[in-house]
Amino acid sequence: MAETQARQHRHKEAAARTHAADERGVSPKQTECGTLPNAEQNPHRGADLPRQRAKEKAVTAKTVPRDIRGVTQSQRQLRTAATETVRSVTPQAQMQTHAQKIRFAAQKVAGGTGRTAVAVRSAIRNFLADLHSLTAILAAGAGAALGIVIVSCLVAFVSGSAYGIFFAANAPNAASVTVREAVETLTAEYRDRLEEISDTVQHDRQDITANDDVYYIRWQDVLTVFSSYVSGNEQGAPVAALTEEQVDKLRETMWAMNAVDYSTHPETTTIDTTDEDGNPTTTEITETVLVIELTHKTPDEMAAVYHFTPRQNTYLQLLQDPQYEELWVELLGGFAQGGGELMNPDSTRTPTGNLQWPLPVAGTITSQFGHRVDPITGEVSSHTGTDIACAEGTPILAAADGIVTVANGLDSWGGSYGYYIQIDHGGGLQTLYAHCSSICVTTGQQVQAGEVIGYVGHTGRVTGNHLHLEVWVGRRRKDAMSFFNVCNEG
Repeated sequence: MAETQARQHRHKEAAARTHAADERGVSPKQTECGTLPNAEQNPHRGADLPRQRAKEKAVTAKTVPRDIRGVTQSQRQLRTAATETVRSVTPQAQMQTHAQKIRFAAQKVAGGTGRTAVAVRSAIRNFLADLHSLTAILAAGAGAALGIVIVSCLVAFVSGSAYGIFFAANAPNAASVTVREAVETLTAEYRDRLEEISDTVQHDRQDITANDDVYYIRWQDVLTVFSSYVSGNEQGAPVAALTEEQVDKLRETMWAMNAVDYSTHPETTTIDTTDEDGNPTTTEITETVLVIELTHKTPDEMAAVYHFTPRQNTYLQLLQDPQYEELWVELLGGFAQGGGELMNPDSTRTPTGNLQWPLPVAGTITSQFGHRVDPITGEVSSHTGTDIACAEGTPILAAADGIVTVANGLDSWGGSYGYYIQIDHGGGLQTLYAHCSSICVTTGQQVQAGEVIGYVGHTGRVTGNHLHLEVWVGRRRKDAMSFFNVCNEG
C-alpha cells in the first residue's frame, strides 16, 4: 500500500509540474530544476518558500482525483479551496510538513524490511501525536478539500498497516465488528469456560494458578499477534475493521494463547471455632480444592507456532513497543486518564506496619479473609482477600510505595478479579486491588503511598461495588485487616 501511494504521489507531482510549465510557457525540465527564466538569483529564496509551497499546493489541489473518499466538490470548488489555501500560508506550510513526514515514511517502507521498522514507527508516532494539531490547523482556515485529502492519506497509511488495530474502535458498516465488541464476545466465552469448570467439578474451595502469575487474558498480546498475522501476510488484509472471518481468527489466537485446564486435590485445614458452651476450640476440616490452571503463551512463542515471516515479525516487534500500552488499554476501555493524585487515606483505619488504608473512606467490610459463606453460591468457601464495599468510582490508593507488576485494564473478567492492579513493595510484600471500574497505572510504573491507581467498581465475579484487597507476604496470602487497627467501624 505504501509503495502504491508513493508511486501515485510521484505521478501527481509530475502532472503538477507539467501543468505549471504549460501555464508559464516553459519546459517541464526547467520547472523541475528550478531554472525558470524569471527566477531571481538572490538569497531571499527562503523568505518566499512558504508562498511558493502554497502555490504548489494550489496546483496539486486542482489535479486531485474526484473519487477520493469524502471529497465531492466540483473542479470549481477545488479551485476555490486552493485560493483560500494561498491566503493561509502558515497553516498550509505546517500541513505540508505533516504530509512530507508520511510521504518520506512511505518511501522508506518501500526500501526494505529493516527500514520498514523505522518508517512505520515514525509514521504512527507522527500520526497519533499530530492528529490533534492537524485538526486545529484545519479549523484555523486551511483549505477544506486539501485538508480532507491529507488526513485521508494519513488514515489510509496507518490503518492499512498493523497499526490499523488502533483504529478499530468503530465499525464502518453493519458487516464489520469493532475490536471492543469482539473482545467482549471472546472474553465472555472464556469466562463461561472457567465458570463451567467451577460449576461442574465438585469442590469445597477453588484456587487459580498461571504459568506467569497473571490471571487475565493479555489482550494486548493477543491483538498484537492477530494484527501482525493478518496485516503482515501475503494478502495484507487490513484490521481497522474486523470481518466475521477475522473474528474467528482472533478467537483461534485467543484460545491458543490462553489454555485452560484444572485439577483437584484434598487439603486439610485447622480453623478456630467455638464449642457448644462458647469456649474457643479448633477443628480440622478436609476440603477438596479445585485448581484452575491457566497457561499463557507469549507473542514470540506464537510467532514460532504461526511461522511468522520477516514482515510479520517486524510488525510484531513494533506493536510490542511499551509506548503504546496506554493506546491498548484505551482501545479496550479499562484505562482512565488522570491518575497520580496523592490523597490521604481514611484516618479511622490506622496502619500497624508498612501498609496504609487503600481508600480515602473507611468503607464497609462485607467479606473477611478466610472461610465465609460465598455470596453467590451460598456455600462455605475460602476467601482470598478482604472485600470493602463503597461507592463506584471511589479512588483506590496505593497502600505503600512500590512498582506496578500487573495493570489489567484489558480483560474485564480477569480470571474473576475483573480489572485489577498488583504492586510489589519489596521484601516479598505485595498488594492486589481487584474489581476496579477502571485503572490509571501501567505495568512497570513507580507509585507512591496514597497515589490514585484506579477506581472502585464491579468488574469480574462480584455482586456489587467493592474493593477486593489482597496482601501477599512471600508466596502466601495474609489477612489484610491484620495490617490495620480499626478505630471506628465505617
